[in-house]
Amino acid sequence: MRMLTVRLGFALLAATYALSSGAELNYNQQSIKALSRAYGFLLGQDYSLERIESTYPGLRLQVESARLEFGASFGGVKEKFERELTQAMGEPNFQRIRQDLKQKLVELLGQQPMTADAASQFLGQVKARAKGNEIEPEVLTYLLAVNYSQAPVSEFLNGFRQRFNTDGRGKAQGIKLTLQLPRSWLAQEAERPHLVQKWTNEGGTGLSLIMLDIRDAEGYEPTAKEMDDFVKSGEARQALAEVGKVHDVGTFSLERRSGYWADLSMNQERAGIRIYQRGMQYQLFFRGKAIGIMCFAGAPATQPHKGNAAATLLKPLCQQVVNSMVLEQLY
Repeated sequence: MRMLTVRLGFALLAATYALSSGAELNYNQQSIKALSRAYGFLLGQDYSLERIESTYPGLRLQVESARLEFGASFGGVKEKFERELTQAMGEPNFQRIRQDLKQKLVELLGQQPMTADAASQFLGQVKARAKGNEIEPEVLTYLLAVNYSQAPVSEFLNGFRQRFNTDGRGKAQGIKLTLQLPRSWLAQEAERPHLVQKWTNEGGTGLSLIMLDIRDAEGYEPTAKEMDDFVKSGEARQALAEVGKVHDVGTFSLERRSGYWADLSMNQERAGIRIYQRGMQYQLFFRGKAIGIMCFAGAPATQPHKGNAAATLLKPLCQQVVNSMVLEQLY
C-alpha cells in the first residue's frame, strides 16, 4: 500500500504538468517585443562605446577592456539576437526595425553630453553588466535566454542563478528547502494544489518548464533497498506507463535520502491543442512527504523531434537544479 502511494505520486505529477503547461510558442507578441528591447540595449551599448572611443582616443584601451569583459560573458550575443529576430519576424521586417532602432539611438544618445567623467562611469557600467549587474531585469532575462539557448545548463554553471526557499507554510507542507535555478527562468505561483512553484524559460514565454511538487506520502520514507527493488522489479515502469512512454527509470540519492527518476514522454490534448512533452521527473522522500522536481520540454504534437531535442538540452540543467536542493531541516 505504501509503495502504491509512491506510484500515484509520480503519476499525478506528470498529469499536473500536462494540464498546466499550455502550448506557448517561442515567438509571440510578448517575446518579440522583449527580444527587440534587449537588442536595442546591445545596439545602444555598442554606439556609446564607439562614441567614447572616437571622442576620447586616450580611453581606447579602457573601451577595449570593457568590450572584452562584456564579451567574456555575452560573446556573440548580438549576432544571436539578430538570428532570432530574423527568424521571428522575417528578414525584411528585421532590417527595417534594426534601421529604425539605430536611428532612434543616434537621435537620443547623440544629444546627451559625453564628458570624460561620464565616459569613465559608462565603461565601469559595461564591466558591471558582464556580471549581470546594472541591467534592467527584463533585458537581462532575454540576454541570458538568447545567449544560453543552446546550452541552458551553462547559464546555471556560469553563476547566473536565482534562489528559491520554502518556509514550510502552505503548499510546502512543513518542508523547508532551498533550490537554485537559472536566472532567466520566470518564477510563477502554480495553480495546482501540490505544485509549490514553477519556472518557465525565456522569461516565461518559452516551452520548457521546471516544477517543484510537495505532497503527503502518509509518513512513507523508503530505504535505499526498497527504492532499488521498486525500480528493478518493474513496478515503477508499470505505474508510470499509465502516464506516458517510459524511456528509462532509475534510483538516486540526495541529502542522504533515496529517490527515483524517470525519463518520460507523453502526448496531451487540452481545448483542442495537442502537445508533445518529454522530460525528467525526480522524486525523493523526507519527513513523510514526497518531494518532486519535474523538468519538461514541450513541442507541437506533430513535431516530437523538437521536444526530444529540447529535452536533451534541458536534462543537464535539471540535474543541476536537483543537486542544488538543500533540505534545511537536516541541519
